[in-house]
Amino acid sequence: MASVLAFLARWQYLGAFAGIFLEEAGVPLPVPGDVFIAALGASGRAGHASYLMTTLLVFTDTLSGSAVLFEISRRLGQPLLRRVGHRFGFDGARADRVEVWLTTHGSVTVALGRLVPGFRIVLTVAAGALRMGRTNFLVGAAAASILWAAIYYWLGYALGAGVTQMIRTAAGRAYHNPEVAAAVVVVVVLAVVAIVGTVVWKRRATSAERAP
Repeated sequence: MASVLAFLARWQYLGAFAGIFLEEAGVPLPVPGDVFIAALGASGRAGHASYLMTTLLVFTDTLSGSAVLFEISRRLGQPLLRRVGHRFGFDGARADRVEVWLTTHGSVTVALGRLVPGFRIVLTVAAGALRMGRTNFLVGAAAASILWAAIYYWLGYALGAGVTQMIRTAAGRAYHNPEVAAAVVVVVVLAVVAIVGTVVWKRRATSAERAP
């Protein structure tokens, strides 16, 4: 986190944009995009970044970068899926299950699946290789980007400020400002939805694996 903060201190939003875009486009990086967003949250605690700009940055990066990887995957197809999936333990059986999920649930699968750590890039490749509709993919990716930004920005904010101090500050501001209270509630609800959705999705995947 410290090295990313130093990087962002020099390059600011441009550095975060480049890092997240490259990862979304499928370029392997030593630091995942989650850390960039969390670092922006920590910088936001110091007044050097904002939640709105971070959300816009993540939203733009996700749609543009994932669209590039999606189109490459559509062109290269199953061979690319097998090559990328092998690196993440994504075998043929899992590819078949993901194809079913993408076919039956479409954008919902993309939105929830991209929030699972380590599964975001694989899911993009799978969606492209399995020739999912572009509109459905982008809708799911857009929804996931907003949740992704909210979860990791405020996580970084909490780590930067200290969880206790953050809660006290947020509670004090919410008490005096209804708009802040509403924003806090929205972020909490989105985080809970993301966590619950991920848990349900994993349980269904486990049940599918056990089924004959």
